[in-house]
Amino acid sequence: MSGLQITENALGATVMRLHYSADPSKDPLTEDGAKWLARMRRQYPDENKWNQEFEINWWVAQGTRVYPEFSESLHCADLEHSRRKVIYRAWDFGWHAPACLLAQIDTKDRLLVLREIVGHEETTKQFAERVIERCNAWYPQHTAGFQDFCDPAGQQRKSTAESSEVQDVQILNNLGIYPSWKHGWTRKHGRSLVHQLLALRVDGTPAIYIDSSNNPILLQGFLGKYVYPPKKGGQAHDEPDEGNHPWADIHACLRYLATGLYSALGLRIEHASPVMEKEVTWHGYGTPKSRRRR
Repeated sequence: MSGLQITENALGATVMRLHYSADPSKDPLTEDGAKWLARMRRQYPDENKWNQEFEINWWVAQGTRVYPEFSESLHCADLEHSRRKVIYRAWDFGWHAPACLLAQIDTKDRLLVLREIVGHEETTKQFAERVIERCNAWYPQHTAGFQDFCDPAGQQRKSTAESSEVQDVQILNNLGIYPSWKHGWTRKHGRSLVHQLLALRVDGTPAIYIDSSNNPILLQGFLGKYVYPPKKGGQAHDEPDEGNHPWADIHACLRYLATGLYSALGLRIEHASPVMEKEVTWHGYGTPKSRRRR
């Protein structure tokens, strides 16, 4: 049921999370729901107070939300994967909080963020092996295969997590995972594409849906943990705090998905977009079928 989550916490206690979107009369996409939402928002002009009282958001950090247009009632849904469609994985490397985001594109070209996997003080090899194990358990015999994306920086630096100083992408390659990337994209460009995904389309739906029960860190980032830090004078910095683990790490994965799939999702940016130097045809579980230059 949308808006209702029943989970078990680390102590074994059952936790119920009931959001106003569980009530059909408060659905913002309906006329009555829109009127109710507008009336209640006038009573809570402070954004942080609204998020705490109505969005069940106790993750509000000091600063300005990177994606203020995100709404749990609009952008979250219970999702199921399609056995016939490729699963896209986006990787963010790092010892403190390596992260991987799993998603698909539905029949209406919307990005469906299915699951997140976030590590803690793990080498790239350890984390990648855990991701493979999870994917095999969640999606056994997924014949449509997986396609992987990462940050081009993974090609240019040595991993701080590996004592052997092997490049992160090479570690994935050794495990049969071959991520692709696009050169020239800045973090700002990636965030611009995510803003476009969050916007409502002409059919009244956003271009992205997130399974909140399987993406708690991503959701917390949207609701207030991934922010532009404040600075003197009441203004905010131009860049988010990318050292804010693990929320910055999982949102980096979302950027890699957006930049890797922007043409497939019908996204556009104002300037000419960068292109990959290599084109790879994928099949199976991430094995490259052929490589050629454009």
